Amino acid sequence: MEEISLQEALDIAVKKHKNGQLKEAEFIYKKVLEKNPKNSDALNLLGLIEYERKNYEKAIELIKRAITIKKEAEYYGNIATVYGDMGEDEKSAQFFEEALKINPKYEKAYVAHYNIGVFQSSRGKFQEALKHYNKSLELNPDFAEAHWNRSFILLRDGKFEEGWKEYSYRFKKKDSTDSRIFNKPKWNGEILAKKRILVICEQGFGDNIQFVRYIPLIKKEKGGYIILECRREIEGLFRNIEGVDEISIKNKENNLSNNFDCYVHLMELPGIFKTTLENMASKIPYIKANSEISEELREILKTNKLKVGIVWAGNPNQDNDKNRSAQFKDFELLEQIPGICLFSLQKGEAEKELKSNRVINLSNKIKNFSDTAVLIENLDLIISVDTSVAHLAGAMGKRVWTLLTYFPDWRWLNDRTDNPWYPNMRLFRQREAGNWTFVMTEVKKELENYVKNR
Repeated sequence: MEEISLQEALDIAVKKHKNGQLKEAEFIYKKVLEKNPKNSDALNLLGLIEYERKNYEKAIELIKRAITIKKEAEYYGNIATVYGDMGEDEKSAQFFEEALKINPKYEKAYVAHYNIGVFQSSRGKFQEALKHYNKSLELNPDFAEAHWNRSFILLRDGKFEEGWKEYSYRFKKKDSTDSRIFNKPKWNGEILAKKRILVICEQGFGDNIQFVRYIPLIKKEKGGYIILECRREIEGLFRNIEGVDEISIKNKENNLSNNFDCYVHLMELPGIFKTTLENMASKIPYIKANSEISEELREILKTNKLKVGIVWAGNPNQDNDKNRSAQFKDFELLEQIPGICLFSLQKGEAEKELKSNRVINLSNKIKNFSDTAVLIENLDLIISVDTSVAHLAGAMGKRVWTLLTYFPDWRWLNDRTDNPWYPNMRLFRQREAGNWTFVMTEVKKELENYVKNR
């Protein structure tokens, strides 16, 4: 075979590769290498096949062999991608940086900038990350993932006007937060008069609780008949929200009546109402417990001590849960404080961590958020990591202390101990990633003072 024939063979193999015919493509790549062992493209492409098979070490070995022959930006970018999937984020960022040094405008340079931005964000270097997201968008203005991640930094900085616009790109991402297609117009804030509007709850329960505050505002300023779509677990809690005319339960089949004129996703509402730090919809409470406490619970909660509800872990399926969640052992020092009675509101697997007989476990009294709301209503203080319970206590106007990881979610803003979304909330922040010791020591001290001055 002559060199041109090798190139033709490679072209055929690449087509097969793109069509998912990995064995056929692999066979041709190896034949090319038999004729020319220093064909860097064949080595790189073989490496990509191993990557697709999740044979990561083999993939890196092959692509590194290609690099010893020819330093191509694409090869460095491919190794960076493999390291990223292996969870070796620092190495991944380093190889993306090398790719950009070789060719700042190679085909996937926008992906390199995006991934470096993600890495810098994970280290708390948000302004550095923002530079890379901006560069990624210069190279590919339609890259939704870069817009989406950029929104977090803008919102964290309180730059809401631009941040809400970028946040809307969540629907254009590969893993869109709601991929359903509606044959009705999206609502952009116009007067509704007698129209029926579907308001769609999205993302986590905490997000639902935080932004359902806008429903009364729609009714007051725009009118209309409001249908709120939400998950069953939160239905009872939302049924009595001011302005809600009807509840539609979201199900796995996504069956939805077409009996509405327009629709809007819940987390689009801050942008539609032009929310800033100064005009935030922070009227508290906007959620109330909608049932009376039972006699059984009244007896369980009967004490003259300060009644403190605790939650130490969130939903393990949430992307950042390993960082935002603590363990029960981190809360144990609160048991030493005289004058308080601890009640666990913890649900899920983390509930099994509770072994102490000095903490009253209320988990078997909680079947849904309405039950949680009744308990919160009858406690004096809630201490929780960043979970839906913290949001619910905040929305109910209950005194709540929220414990935050070193790099918390955008909604908690930067370096504040208060939060404008919830005027009744106090924030306690980690000073070192993963270290809850200082946070809990500070909470213990404040709780002792609170009991003393009660």
